[in-house]
Amino acid sequence: MSKTKAKTASKNNPTTRGSAKEYFFGGQKIKPVKLIMDNGSFFGAEFDGSGDVVLDSGGRPLPWQIAKTLN
Repeated sequence: MSKTKAKTASKNNPTTRGSAKEYFFGGQKIKPVKLIMDNGSFFGAEFDGSGDVVLDSGGRPLPWQIAKTLN
C-alpha cells in the first residue's frame, strides 16, 4: 500500500487567479504606492498614467484606503 499524498492543484496557477481590480479617482486610474514623508511612511495613491500623487482638498496625499473608496 502506498501512503503518498494526492496531488493538489498549484496555488500559483495563473488560470485559477482572479483578475486584479482597478480603482479610479476622479475618472483616472490609480494604483497604490509607498510614500515616505518626514514624519513617517504610508501607502498612498498615485495616478497610473502621470505618476502624480493623489491629493485631498488641502493638498495632502490621500491614504490608499481612502482614495480607493472615493470615486
